[in-house]
Amino acid sequence: MVNHGDSPEAIYALFKLSWSQFECAPDQLDARQRSEAASLIANQLEIERVILSSDQSQGVVISEGQVKKSLEEIIERYENVAAFEQALEQADLTLALLREGIRRDLLVEATLDRVSASTPEVSDAEAELFYYFHPDKFSVTERRTAHHILITVNDDYDENRADRALARINEIRERILKKKTRFNEQAQKHSECPTALHGGMIGNVERGQLYPELDEVLFAMQAGEVSEPVLSSIGYHLLYCTAIEQPRKLPLEEVLPRLKASLRDRQQSIYQRQWIKEQLKHQTEMPQAVNS
Repeated sequence: MVNHGDSPEAIYALFKLSWSQFECAPDQLDARQRSEAASLIANQLEIERVILSSDQSQGVVISEGQVKKSLEEIIERYENVAAFEQALEQADLTLALLREGIRRDLLVEATLDRVSASTPEVSDAEAELFYYFHPDKFSVTERRTAHHILITVNDDYDENRADRALARINEIRERILKKKTRFNEQAQKHSECPTALHGGMIGNVERGQLYPELDEVLFAMQAGEVSEPVLSSIGYHLLYCTAIEQPRKLPLEEVLPRLKASLRDRQQSIYQRQWIKEQLKHQTEMPQAVNS
């Protein structure tokens, strides 16, 4: 994939783009992905060149500590250091080239931060208007805290034949109904799901996160109720609904600080994109001005 005539910047850009855009190593890209990556990288490098040649980039300093922190974050994505080093080798990247690529990214980011630093703060009134004109963005759907016990159905094992599995889970349910505080203990002893380690805790879920059969039952239950056995594609479940959060709209005072920050980030991003367009336009017009 990598051409030996490629610049260090292009090699690093491909390494980064392969994982962020296609979730694979550069040498695993197919022909379509290689073509798409080449186009994206050419555009990205031109934008970076314009940013780093601007007056606003002058005097921007990136410390070794910043580079080291970003490098450590990249290494943490891999299973171990050996896997990281193998990925570099496959991408024709050295550690030095990677560090230089990281420094370049940080320079671009710092320059754009400087460009948009003068973007005005978002006022409470502006945030409040956004809040009232976009009510759907501040609505919390109904959620339920659920535990479950699973007995799988598998005809290869006598105790997991469908009839035996149903009988087993009904016996568990009878014990729990006598004393619901035993649910966690029964889950740890009998559930054939990894959640058994946590007393059968599934978590705080909203509609659509579970198997459809479980979803339908869970969202018809009352808090504190234990379900009848529910059959899914993997076996029989007992559901225990321990809490219900009704759908609600988040109050303005709760979301105001984060909303103001989010709106300012959006304004800064818009300003940065506009600034980049102006820089690109200016550079394309420069030769014409010189020739005239």
